[in-house]
Amino acid sequence: MKNMEYKVRFTDKCLDDIEEACQYIEEKLKAENAANRLRIKIKDSIKGLFISPEMYAKIEKFDKVKRDYRRIPIDNYVLLYTIDKENKIVYIAHMYYSGRNYLEELI
Repeated sequence: MKNMEYKVRFTDKCLDDIEEACQYIEEKLKAENAANRLRIKIKDSIKGLFISPEMYAKIEKFDKVKRDYRRIPIDNYVLLYTIDKENKIVYIAHMYYSGRNYLEELI
């Protein structure tokens, strides 16, 4: 039987975005526990992607190379990801503060 599980990979940019957000929460807001909770929520939110990569809503916006993105809302943030069905890989590409017009950056 073929392995039906997808691999989940974070882009370097997304890892930088997550670290930047957590540092802001820890240093500027003085809320180390909140930063740790955010990291845990991110980890928990992607668990289902290994089996069901289409579990989150598609967004109706495309980047320059016409990738379809899906979004994972997490507190005041949103993770955007794409699915490579052929190679069975989910790429978690971006993390944005949800109060910002992040869709404009995908154009």
